[in-house]
Amino acid sequence: MAEMALITQFPCANTEQVEDGGKSKACQTAHWPLHKVDCKSPLMKPTWKPAWETQNRSPDFMMSERTVYGKREDQVKHGIQKYLWGNVPAMDILNCKQNEGESLPEDLRLLFAASGDIRNVVSTLAELPSSFSGTCNIVVNDKDPDIVARNTILLLTALHYKPEQAVVMMIHLWYSALISAEIFSSLRDDILPLIEDVCTKIKDKPLNSLQSKTWKYGSRSLRLVLKKSEWFLLPSYFQVPSDLSATEAQQIRMSTTLAPSRKDYVDRALYNRPSEWRVCRMKFREDGILLPFGSPRDEFKTPNPTFYQANDFWPMMDSADPVEGWPLKDWFNKAPAKKDIYGSLFLYVQEVLLRFCRRIERLDVRFQLLQVDALELPKTIENCGIDKHSFDRIEVSNIADMGYLGPHKTLFTFGPLLKTKSQNTHATLLTLFLNATHEMRMNLPEEEQLALIQSQIKLVAQYIKPTPETLRVRPGISAGMIKIQEAVGHFYDYDSLFELFMNRCGFKVAASFSSLEMKGENTVQEKWPMRLRKGATQEEFELLLASGHTGSERYVEWRSAR
Repeated sequence: MAEMALITQFPCANTEQVEDGGKSKACQTAHWPLHKVDCKSPLMKPTWKPAWETQNRSPDFMMSERTVYGKREDQVKHGIQKYLWGNVPAMDILNCKQNEGESLPEDLRLLFAASGDIRNVVSTLAELPSSFSGTCNIVVNDKDPDIVARNTILLLTALHYKPEQAVVMMIHLWYSALISAEIFSSLRDDILPLIEDVCTKIKDKPLNSLQSKTWKYGSRSLRLVLKKSEWFLLPSYFQVPSDLSATEAQQIRMSTTLAPSRKDYVDRALYNRPSEWRVCRMKFREDGILLPFGSPRDEFKTPNPTFYQANDFWPMMDSADPVEGWPLKDWFNKAPAKKDIYGSLFLYVQEVLLRFCRRIERLDVRFQLLQVDALELPKTIENCGIDKHSFDRIEVSNIADMGYLGPHKTLFTFGPLLKTKSQNTHATLLTLFLNATHEMRMNLPEEEQLALIQSQIKLVAQYIKPTPETLRVRPGISAGMIKIQEAVGHFYDYDSLFELFMNRCGFKVAASFSSLEMKGENTVQEKWPMRLRKGATQEEFELLLASGHTGSERYVEWRSAR
């Protein structure tokens, strides 16, 4: 395979869109026919208003959902409710500086019990201290076959190629709807045969029998455990559906991301973003290729087969956004061109992937990928030869939310897998609660909810001041007032609401029953990593509002009580 090149700078961009040290003027002149469409876009104007306001009509979402200050109720979702990209920022689940430091166990074991994509795996190993010379055993599980297939392909790519080549392939297989012919042919020539070889060898096995395969790359390995029927689905992730052209694939995607019925929903999201971000967001909704704004797209003509398992649908919701999966405060402040939001994200993810690939290149690491329901995981892990009390970190995403397993089942299921204090005093089980405070707020009496809203509006006014024009537009139509309503959610007293949730769910009883205890202070991830801090600047507020996060995301960390 010819060596693929990393992008180390913004190759071309319009002067209005990014800052590049003054080099873009010549570029703008040379490529004005291409750039003027974006430069002259109405979205670039600070005065831009959503169509529903300019047309003096009620927005569609007011008809289809009940809007409550700070939270949309029963929001109508569009597209398939599948999360192939993370919707909360990636994290390093070791955070060695605050925990083991240089004294990591020689046999380090990490469990990602409901992994979603591999952003947390990548972020954790990218930060693994260079002094660590032990063995790293990583179990990655998700019950969704699309997610497991994509994670397998991404990790095999990381192991099979040199870091610089692997990164170029990984970033586009992960995020781009179209990929280059070179990436596609490399995938089929080098990775697909690994899967096909297994399918050939197990063809006579019972359909529902579990089959495993370990691929070794020096001191590194990847073991995949699937049912035979699941193995035989894997080759389809390397094959574009017959007769699906790039144009047709993009039309399928845009029927979700740019559906006419969703225009008011899209406009609402755009209105909460800086004007330059709006143009970038619409460009990504249109072409679905993660690159700096001005980078050429000519080579991206092949539908990404890990997305297109069929030729009649796009496998995610229209709101899916790569920006939500990475910590904004980590990459935005380092961005060479802050107005090019996806270009800046591209460079950040590329840099993290490169550190990940280089780190595992010289690491004794053993990946094990599983595809089972979280409740079945302890038994499956036991069958794989892993004993109880084996893991230094267990990360379970938000399956402890009441809509999934809930805190009691989660702690009871995964507590026994965590190392005891005598084995590792820093061993931690991480749980994420995305819906807890919202559920508690909606259970309050109506008068208490209204009082809560009124008390927060005064705080919102410090950052968003209604203009005379905003107040002139009739209620329910003013985009400015709707923006204020949504901003209210960033000012709630989430500590009190979560305290109420913990009491109602019996956290102490659940912990005791599972031989765990809740840590008073988190040492791996902040309790409220996306919450607006007291005394936040105007820029911090606007970034959080534009991020798509609510600030109510709460991490709880647990350790063994023994």
